[in-house]
Amino acid sequence: MPVRHGETMATFADTMLAKYETLLQTSAGLDTVSVDGQSVRYTDVEAKYRYWKREVAREKRERPQAASINLGGF
Repeated sequence: MPVRHGETMATFADTMLAKYETLLQTSAGLDTVSVDGQSVRYTDVEAKYRYWKREVAREKRERPQAASINLGGF
């Protein structure tokens, strides 16, 4: 699919985020979920979703690369 001016292609992180988002939506209320042919706990899928969400935010520069440190007490 061609990319229009001003649009960017989906990155690997975008693709993974969409995959885990769909899994969470379709598996709400279940204890285990099948991911790529393997049984995985729902809480593990939630953790992966949070990880990929952070990665997407980093790629879009919406999240800092490192945590800030308060040096005011020294």
